[in-house]
Formats: sequence, structure tokens, C-alpha cells
Amino acid sequence: AIGWPATSVHPGVYAMVGAAAVLGGVCRVTISLVVIMYELTSALQLVVPFMMAVLTSKFVGDYFNQGIYDRCIELRQYPYLHEPDEYVSEEKAASIMDDDVECLYVDVGTLGEVMEKATSTHFGGFPLVRSATDATLLGYVHTSELRAQCIKLSTSGIVKDNARVIFASFMPQEEQAPNALDFSPLVDQTILRIDPQMAVSQVHTLFRQLGLKIILVAKGANLVGIITKKCFLHHLHILEGHSTTPHEMIEDTPDDGDEDGDRRSTWLGGPRVRPSQAPAQAPPSDSGLEKKDVTKTRLSQPSQNLESLRLFVSAFNPPAANACVEVDETSLSPKRRPKKSLGKWGNFTTVSVPTDSVRDFQDHLSTVRIAGTNWDKLCTAVVPWLIPALVGFLTATSGSLVEVAADLLNQLRFGFCTSNILRGPETCVNWTTWGEFGMNPFFAYITVSVLFAITSALLVWAFAPTARGSGIPEVKTILGGFVMKDVLEMKTLVVKVIGLSLSVSSGMALGKEGPLVHVACCWANWCSKLSKRYVENESKRREVISTAAAAGVSVAFGTPLGGVLFSYEEVSTIFTNTIMTRAFFAAVVAALSLRWWDPTGTGKLTMFEAHFVEMPAFEEYPFFILLGVVGGILGAIFVHANITISANRADGTPFRKRVHIVVEVALLALITAITSWPSEFTRGMSSATIRSLFQTCGRPHEESIDMTRLCDPNTGESVLGTEILMSLGIAAGLRFLQMSCTFGTGVPCGLFVPSLYTGACIGRAAGVMVAALNSHYHFTTNTINPGVYAMIGAASVLGGVCRVTISLVVIMFGLTNALQLIVPFMLALITAKVVGDLFSEGIYDAVIVLRGYPYLHEPGEESFGTACEDIMDTKIQCLNSEVTTFGEVKKIINETPHGGLPLVTSSTDHTLLGYIHTARLKSHLETASHSALVTDETPVVFKKKLLGAPADALNLSKFVDTTVLSVPPEMPLAQIHCIFWRLGVKLVLIAKNGRLCGMITKKSFVDHMMESHHGHGDGHKKASTESLDDCEGGLSAPLLAGQK
Repeated sequence: AIGWPATSVHPGVYAMVGAAAVLGGVCRVTISLVVIMYELTSALQLVVPFMMAVLTSKFVGDYFNQGIYDRCIELRQYPYLHEPDEYVSEEKAASIMDDDVECLYVDVGTLGEVMEKATSTHFGGFPLVRSATDATLLGYVHTSELRAQCIKLSTSGIVKDNARVIFASFMPQEEQAPNALDFSPLVDQTILRIDPQMAVSQVHTLFRQLGLKIILVAKGANLVGIITKKCFLHHLHILEGHSTTPHEMIEDTPDDGDEDGDRRSTWLGGPRVRPSQAPAQAPPSDSGLEKKDVTKTRLSQPSQNLESLRLFVSAFNPPAANACVEVDETSLSPKRRPKKSLGKWGNFTTVSVPTDSVRDFQDHLSTVRIAGTNWDKLCTAVVPWLIPALVGFLTATSGSLVEVAADLLNQLRFGFCTSNILRGPETCVNWTTWGEFGMNPFFAYITVSVLFAITSALLVWAFAPTARGSGIPEVKTILGGFVMKDVLEMKTLVVKVIGLSLSVSSGMALGKEGPLVHVACCWANWCSKLSKRYVENESKRREVISTAAAAGVSVAFGTPLGGVLFSYEEVSTIFTNTIMTRAFFAAVVAALSLRWWDPTGTGKLTMFEAHFVEMPAFEEYPFFILLGVVGGILGAIFVHANITISANRADGTPFRKRVHIVVEVALLALITAITSWPSEFTRGMSSATIRSLFQTCGRPHEESIDMTRLCDPNTGESVLGTEILMSLGIAAGLRFLQMSCTFGTGVPCGLFVPSLYTGACIGRAAGVMVAALNSHYHFTTNTINPGVYAMIGAASVLGGVCRVTISLVVIMFGLTNALQLIVPFMLALITAKVVGDLFSEGIYDAVIVLRGYPYLHEPGEESFGTACEDIMDTKIQCLNSEVTTFGEVKKIINETPHGGLPLVTSSTDHTLLGYIHTARLKSHLETASHSALVTDETPVVFKKKLLGAPADALNLSKFVDTTVLSVPPEMPLAQIHCIFWRLGVKLVLIAKNGRLCGMITKKSFVDHMMESHHGHGDGHKKASTESLDDCEGGLSAPLLAGQK
């Protein structure tokens, strides 16, 4: 009546979408709810409507309030820490830390006094400092361990209560009391310590990502405060405007193992107030530290149990120049590995997520909040969503272009349309085969195939070498926190799209799906340049790249949900809820755009749609598991074979010196065409054969699906017998060999489709054999469907090659519309991963190792038997806080090859004060040098770090980065691994008692991990070494001229 399209409108569809929308509006969940909804309803075709409705309901609901679960947590005052927001507070750790801290000293007192304190305290632990007059932070003692040790000794009958207790490892020998009890083993030196100037947003990230319950705040070597998780939650509670706390929560008492005690926590009775405060020397004005009173209770003297002490920071000694920290290595762990050059990673620059987050807030968000117009605020809110939408649309457009071009060019291998060269045999009325044209079909097939492959290889070799391969290993490395030149540039994008169309149409054993992820990430890099906020911030750009990976898989397989999960499971390192929601949005836009373009002409997103009525019988599940075992073994064989072949043809090898990469591609295309021609299973496009292998005989199919080789036309049943088994086995073996040689060659190439093809052939053959067995032994009354086995086999081989699980399950039932096969898919994929992992790692990780990319994997459950001091670098070029001249600082910064320099007190006092990023300081010095007020003799200081600085000195304090973490040398590498992986930091400084003694950069840690797992840290294929290590602080840095 109103002119809508003449299609049936189903109210039931609206009921399902409406149910999802209301539930999403109440709970504010997205991905999980979409999965729940289409599993509840078996309506896989409604994935995109579900995603649109759920995403919209979340946006609208979030505009008014939080989800119901978060509101209940807030109402009941449960201590729950949400994910950090972009709009963080400008406050520093100094403003929220508890400066009323009860400590232990190295000379504690008697066993009885310690016992009384350990049993009566509400605290879960005590910081350990040297003495009442020396607040040097030495470690942390957990109350539960202290109490257990005291009880054990006091009940032994050997030790008396008046026995002296000390921490001997932290005292000079001459100060140790004779026959004293040494409690040094109880000291935990792995508790994280931060600078009081660290932004609250970074503290939030530390608590959220690392799961910490306590953080010590130290200025230089001295303890100045403590922040517990509950204290931090109380601070956020106040910021959100909730000033009241329920009575029942105030009266709550912590258990004995609680690290928080009652330190400024509404959940534990509120802040304490000390009865006495002793005067102390105030530190330099630094965000209000001089207003704080930090107290300590001394246990060594009974009369001083309530004695308070103001901690202070000593004034720094006057002048010198830059320093180089060089630790006496004889005092360190004997397991320390020899120093090695990391020049092989000279072309990779490391990204620091915490530093970029603070810079993003300072340069953009805080400016918009304070002085921005309404238009600025609108752009700041809309751009983070507009860019993923644009990336999704452009990726879908590129994918559609590749699909149409590859299909059209592929037909030219068999013939052409005399009336219109741009038409295929389905739409052309005058289609002419090469045989009808007078040419030998076999010769024409080979010639056109090789010509397409050579053209693709020439484009890659001449214009964009980084466009070769799938691009997923490179994307993983970039999202892992490193910058790779040219990988995401526009020339790479153009060559990738054109070259991919040509290489796919050449009939080589490769696919377009993996490269489309690379294409999407290239678009993300280009779209990020439209916003100043993203183009200047590497970490923010990586958020867009993570969303782009989801859009790429959404376009490649028509499965937007699988794209989000693939980005999370396989390529992204940091994948927050915010990134997940934007990836969700990008994948939906990409799927809608793909549906609008409709490159296949079917109006569907599903590539290999198959229809099944019966669920597989329980008796068939062992065969599915067996297919998983076969897939895992074949995946491991493929990884070993492909990596061996790739290593022997890499640049610099004898093979590469004799055979140019374009010639290699031509030979591969020639051999592939010759071997593929005899069999109808391998002659055409792999995707068409896969679609046929997935189908069920005896049911209607689309006209484009050819089932004549698989089904008996008389009975409508699957063809059984040795002939079909041999045909499928030969096709699988041939394609497996082809893809083992092709993946990684000099053209854009993926491995999803050839892996699916190999597995589908094996699975179909297995299904035929199981059907034959069932016809003889009748172990199930269900009809055995070989198409089901083809799908399970395809998933198994692809899982064995890539070692992905959850995302591949979603991709597979998105590809096939076989929702009832979720459990068989999951069984087969888990089996394939477990079996494959017994022999090798996945192909993408193996390629990363082969090419020597600096990629850090997720921390495992294994325990590392080494500490920071075993691998840290001890020769570090530094700056110090003493007064120097503008000319000297400029010379040092211009001459250093490093990305940053630690800041210490002086050349003789290595107290760590912060970190200086050379790029920003160099830019500032260049600008200042053009001023008439600045000469080479102008004094330069870091005023916040130095008392008594000259009034006319140039202050560089704003360039001191206090977000760089420092840890003690005894911290286990397992914890350092978590810090690098979860926080995205580029380096960690090693400080003992507040004094710099070493450094671990992300590159050096990755090198250590590669050496530990593969035994050849320097044996990988080396990247270009023309540039020096960016080395974020200087591994093995040579001493500069004039350096002390």
C-alpha cells in the first residue's frame, strides 16, 4: 500500500529482533547476546539484524544510564573496577595515595613485639624501609607470612620472645645483632612501585590489567605513599559523585589476608587519622606532595609503637653533565646472558601505550573538554565511530572489487565473451572457449594462468614488496606494539588489491581471505590520517587497526561476528571493551556494505550455504574427532614444510641468488596449472569445488553447484567406491603440496581457501567411507551425510594450520549456515589445535619467527626460573637532574641514537627520577634555539627534580615521563611478561632501592623469549640493519664523547 518492495514481511522476525533489542538495552551486552539469540532461534540469517539492533540499543541506553548489572553493583556498593575511560582525570597518584602508611624497619625488634603486631594488625602487609630516619623502600612483608613465621618460631620451644628479629639481607654486616633471627626471606620485592606523578588513568590501567591489589608509591628511593585497589575504587566512587556509603559496608572488616587493611577505604571504615605528626623537610612543589604527612609505626621499640615519621626527599647534589649507569655485573645473577646486538630490529620502532594515552589526553581530550567548542566536542565523540564505519565500507568495496575481478579474470583461462569481454559465461550469449577459438585449451589455460601470476608478482616486486603474502603476521606484529615501515601505506593497499585479483584468478593454491584483513588494516591506516588525534598517536591508530581486522574477516567470509572474534583471538594484543564494540560496529557496516554491493549476485553473505535437516548421530562424533586429529597432523606438516621452503628461498639464500622472485612465481603458477588441469576437482576455482563438497545429495541445489561427480543421478545418493575416494585423495594431496609451496611467495596470497579445500576433500572422502561402513555394519540409523564430514574436515585442516578455535567455529557456521554443527566443529577444532601444538606452532607465529619480527606472545602458565637481573642491560646512557647548559643538552640529544634516556640525580647518584623521550625534547630544543633569549650557555634544569634551581634557567620538567614503570631486579620475568603484554609498555626500568641499575626494553625481552623457546634468538632472518636500534633507552649504548 505504501510502495515497499514486494517481499514477505515476517512478524516473527521482528519479534526475535525486538527481543534481542530489549535484552540488549537492559544488559548492554553485544557479541555474546547475538550468539545467544541466533543459537536460541537457529536464525543464522538474522545475524546482521541482531547485531544492528543490539548495537543500537546499547548506544541509546548508554546515553541515559549504565546497564542493570553495573547499576546493581553501584547500588550495593560492591568494589568493582570498570575499564578505564578515555576521559580520564588530570589527577596524579600523589593526590589519591594514602600517605599514612605503617611500615617495618630492617631492625624490627623482638619476636614478641613482631608477633603482637602481626596478630593485631588489620593490614595484609607492611612496606619495609631502612629506619625511622631513612625511608628507602626495600620491599613488602605480607602479614600472613609474617604471622605464620612468628607462630612457628614461638611454638618451637627453642626461640624466646625476646629474640631479636632483623632483615639481615638489607643491613650492613657490622650492624647486624649477633644470634638475631633473619626474616629476609619474607620480603616480597616484586610489589609494583610507581612515581607519585604518574597519572591516575595509568594507575587505573595497572589495577585493571595486571589484577594488582596494592601499589607502592616512591619518589626516588623513598616511600611516600601507598594505593590499594579498594582505596582507588573509593576515589573513583567520589569522582562519580557518590559520597555516601551503606552502613553495612562501612562496618565490614577485612580478613587477615587483605592487603588493603583500612587504608582510606569506605568499605573498611574510612580513613585513619594519626594522633601525632612530626615535622619533616618538604620536597619540591610537585602536585601537592608537600601537603601530605606520611607516617610510619616502628616495631623495634615498644615505647615507639605509635611514633610517626614524615618521609622526605633529600635535595639533589649540584652540577655535572650526563651520566652513564654501569653496574658492577659481578654482584648480579650469575645466570645473566651475554649482551647482544638487536640491530636486526633496527627498522622496528616500539609503541608505548601508557605514554600515548597520557599524551592523547593532554593534547586532545583535555583541550576539548576545557576550551573546545560544541563542534569540537561533537567531532571528538563521533570520529572514533566514523572512522571504523568508513573502514568497513571501504573494505567491503575493495573486497567486492577483488571478488568480481577475480571471477571475471578466472573465466579468461577457459574462454572469452565475444560480445563483451567483461561478461562471464553465465551472462554472455556468445561465450567462446579457447578450443572453439582455435587454440589448444590446455595451452591457453596454462598461458593465461602464468601471465596473471607474473603480472601480480611484477607489481609486488616493483612497487610494494610488503604486499606479498597474507599480511596477517605483519598485522599481528604491528598490533603487538611495533611500527613497520610501508606495511600499511597506500601503495601497499593499491598493489595488494590489484595483485590479489590477479593471483587468485591465476588458479594458484591461495585465497583472498587473509589478504583482505591486510587490506582492511591499510584502509584503517589511511582513514586515521583524516584525524589529527589519530595520525599523531600510534596507540590510538592501533585501536582502529584492531577494528579493521574484524571488518576484513567480515568481508572475506560474510561473518561479522567471526570477524570480531578473529581480531580478538588471533591478531590483536590489546582488545578492550571499547575496541570490541567499535570492531563490532565496523564489522556490521562491512557486512551491510557487502550485502549492498552483492558481488556474487546471490544476495547472500554466506559463501558455502548448505542445508541439513538431521543432526549428526552421537555415533559419528568419534569420526569427527578423528578428522580433528588428521587436521592437526596435516597442519603441523604444512607449517614445517612451508617454513622450510620459505627459509630456503629467502633473500640472501643460494636459491634466491639464482632464481628471481618473479621467476619463482612463474614456475609455481606453471606447475600449479599443469598439475591442476587433469582433474575437474582442481581445474576451476577452489571456492566452487568447496561449495559442491559441502552439499547433500538428493536435495535441490543452486544451478551454479555441480554435483555430478559426487552424486548418483539415478538414485540421488552419494557416490561410493574407490574411484571417488581416489579422486578426492589425489585432489587433497595435490592442493596440499601446492599450497605448501605457494604460501609466502612473491604475490598476495592467503591460505584459508586452499586449507578449506584440502580439508573438504579429506572430509568428503571420510564421509564416503563412513557411509560405506554404516551400510555394512549399521552402527547408526541416521543417514550418513558426506557433506557434513566435508565441512568438519575443512574446519579441522584450517584449524590445524592456523590454530584458531572460537573465531573459526563462528566463521565456519557463518560460511555454511550449519548452525546445528557447532558442537562437531568445536570438537574437531579443539582436537586439531591440541594435536598440532604437540608438533609446532601455528603458521602465522611460525612466519613471525622465520622473518624475525619482534612479536611478544601471551604469557603462558609456565614459570620462568629467571629474574629481571638475569637479562637486564646494565650499561645505559642517562641524563641527570643537575644544572647544565643548553648547548650541552642539545649536543647529547642530537648525538644519541636512542629513543629515550633515563633521568637520574647525578653522575654519582643514580636515584631514578623519570624518563626523557628524545624526539619530543629534540623538537623543543630546536624551537628554543631560534629564540634570542636562549644561547648555548643558557642554564638548563629540571626544576621539579631539583631544589635551588636558578630562576633564569630553562625548565625541562614537562618532558619527564613518570609513566615508565620501574621494578626491582628480583622481579620474576613472568611478571615482566605480563607488564609488557598487558600494558603495551616499550621498556621497564630496573631500580634497586630507588636507584637505577638496569633496563629491559620490549625488543630485548622478545629476543630473550625467542631464544628461550626456539634456541636461536639471533638465528632468524635478519631485518635491515642500516639504522641503529631505536632501543628506547639504549641497549649496549656506546659512551658519548665527554661522558662521565
